[in-house]
Amino acid sequence: MPIAYEEIDNLARLPFKFFKRSNYAPKAPTHWHTGIEIDYLVSGEDFKVVIAGQTHHYNSGDIWAIDRSQIHAATGHKDRYYYVMGLIIDNNFLEKEYPSSKNWRIKMDHISRDTASYRQLRKNLITIAELVDQPISDSIRFLILSEFFQMIALIDSEYTEKTAVTTPPNQSLADTVIAYIANNSSTNITAQSIAEHFRISQVTLNKELSQVTKLPLGKYLKQVRLMHARYLLLSTNYSVAYIANYCGFSSAKVLERNFKAWKKMTPSQYRKAFSKYFNDANCKNKLNTYHNIW
Repeated sequence: MPIAYEEIDNLARLPFKFFKRSNYAPKAPTHWHTGIEIDYLVSGEDFKVVIAGQTHHYNSGDIWAIDRSQIHAATGHKDRYYYVMGLIIDNNFLEKEYPSSKNWRIKMDHISRDTASYRQLRKNLITIAELVDQPISDSIRFLILSEFFQMIALIDSEYTEKTAVTTPPNQSLADTVIAYIANNSSTNITAQSIAEHFRISQVTLNKELSQVTKLPLGKYLKQVRLMHARYLLLSTNYSVAYIANYCGFSSAKVLERNFKAWKKMTPSQYRKAFSKYFNDANCKNKLNTYHNIW
């Protein structure tokens, strides 16, 4: 059960994938993709999104972003109805048409609804949602792109922290390493073995990966394992010892120590507190879980 990579299928002649979904208790298993994602929770309360190991709680009207290649997952409460829309931007298009975006670090969490920029982003997303429901003619496409480019310019001016990148990261190498870690995190791979696998130095590998993930290689590998363990704790009845072994930790004690440092509670305590979000058979029978929102 490796952490999935989501292949983004853009809309015809548009540089992004747009989605809008509504149902009870939505879930998105832990996954990642290369494009920046912008999300808008139209309705629903206490929507949990784990981004790069940090849990965020969103409510009706909230807009947030998920930066490039960040591992993330989402969970809605079993008794609540949610309607969410958003888009995932084609990274190749963005870096080609907006070269300065290579230095972006998105900072858009719990943005104030009292600002003009929030109202503009909300308008852009709602207008795009209305337009993509129509047959995409040349005129409709240009209307969509006008809204899309307004969003890009607004994100650049209001919601990014510019990082000093003296040399552009090797995105292809970083993506390949991320995929390798996602598929092999349950084995005993280490920063050294990963560097040896790709036949480059640990210094070079760490530099290229950290520019994309914003984390050193060792911390990123641990984050992947912890997020995988979190998902298994909530979605299965596997023992903590089994999950520790399955996710690549040397023992249950090592998992417990790292998990407690992350979530401020043991794996067993976390399961007891939050498994209700996942394990409701009646709820599972009456809803279509959507795996392509994130």
